[in-house]
Amino acid sequence: MNFFLELIAPLENYDFSNFLHNFVLALPASVLAGIIIFFLLLAFKKLHSREYRLYISIAFILVIAVTSSLYNIGVKTGTLFAVYTEWLHLIVRWTHIIFGVAWIGTSFYFNWLDSRLERDDPDFKHLDGYLWSVHSGGFYRIEKLKGPPEKLPKTLHWFKWEAYATWISGFVLLILVYYFNASSMMLKNDGFALTPSLAIIISISLLIGSWFVYDFICKNIEDNKQELLVSIGFVLFVLLSYFLTEIYGSRAAYIHVGAIIGTIMAANVFRVIIPAQKNLVSSAENKQAPNLQLSIDAKNRSIHNNYFTLPVLFIMISSHFSFTYGAVNNWLILVVLSLAGILTRHYFNLRNKKQYKVWILPSAALIMFFLMIFSSLTIFDSDKKQMSSSLQVVSFNEVQNIIKYRCGTCHAKNPTFEGIEVAPKGVIYDTANDIIKNIKLIKAQAVDSEIMPPNNLTGITNQERETIRIWIEQGANINN
Repeated sequence: MNFFLELIAPLENYDFSNFLHNFVLALPASVLAGIIIFFLLLAFKKLHSREYRLYISIAFILVIAVTSSLYNIGVKTGTLFAVYTEWLHLIVRWTHIIFGVAWIGTSFYFNWLDSRLERDDPDFKHLDGYLWSVHSGGFYRIEKLKGPPEKLPKTLHWFKWEAYATWISGFVLLILVYYFNASSMMLKNDGFALTPSLAIIISISLLIGSWFVYDFICKNIEDNKQELLVSIGFVLFVLLSYFLTEIYGSRAAYIHVGAIIGTIMAANVFRVIIPAQKNLVSSAENKQAPNLQLSIDAKNRSIHNNYFTLPVLFIMISSHFSFTYGAVNNWLILVVLSLAGILTRHYFNLRNKKQYKVWILPSAALIMFFLMIFSSLTIFDSDKKQMSSSLQVVSFNEVQNIIKYRCGTCHAKNPTFEGIEVAPKGVIYDTANDIIKNIKLIKAQAVDSEIMPPNNLTGITNQERETIRIWIEQGANINN
């Protein structure tokens, strides 16, 4: 446990025994609340299963007990609320994108399906309409009310450009945002000293090389040894995440993990899934037996892509949450969050097969919860200490000058930093009101995580960060 704590939230001294003592004291009341929740869940028809209610209640008990323990050891309510709110924001945004993709995709698909139904084929007068498609190494027959066709239809709809367009647009974004601004967006503040050109070469090499490594592993592990494939893949994912956070800036590292996974997914479609589908179509047209191994491989790669989706979606939204990519061991946070996403996807995949593993979703939720707690220990610890040891009141003029020269070169109505035409994300610090309005953002990115300025291009010092921190703790007064 101590080893994990040191990895996720390095602290010189954290009174974990005091936390455990308070955790034990909080358990009776938490268990009582859990029992109440257990019976309240009977109000929901889909939660009548005793196992469902039991796992959900246990999750609630642990959340309540841990929260109570943190409060009892001195963590302020406001701090708990702020941390929980930020993580809830992350989960809600992540969930929103997942559901949005599913909802919009389904809506688009069925509207498209209805408009493409073939209604004039003389061989299918017994049907109101039909559509054939090919995907994941097999034929799909979609009918409206009536029976199957006797021959392969003239028009066969393929599902491939969604993947290609996603990868192409993503790569264009990688070029525009990162390659064109490699010195500020890709390079790391310390550690490996890369040149912008070398950083771009490594990026492209990893995008291409990762596919060949993945494809080689898939082709050389037998179909009945999928557990070995998953284990090797997960280990490589961990190593890749760690390596990228060591050579790139934190945001760039996360985005490159996502870009590599996205490249593998698109290459699966281009190199494995679509060729298998072409084989099926050609075999059907020529009345020949298809190569079933190609279809099996395509199905496996399609399943891989299915499990990749939630980690990639998280990475897409991660730039909004500096407490993930800006953490000390951000690679570990990425790995654990991806594991929670994979477990969530696994639950629904099993559920679609009518295999109900009711422990998976509560486990994924607890993984997220404890990751939130462990990665926030440094924040909780500072809450128990004296707010500021400085007896000198920091003036706003001093803080405003720091922000003006270290942040305001980019975050201004008229940026002066070379290559910056518009303030990033529209955030400006020109006036006192601008600074106060964005005080939480300044604290999160320039003080707590120290990810801004990117690559510390403006040379902000630790003392200057500390000055901003003290000013904020002293009330962020703009009138002194």
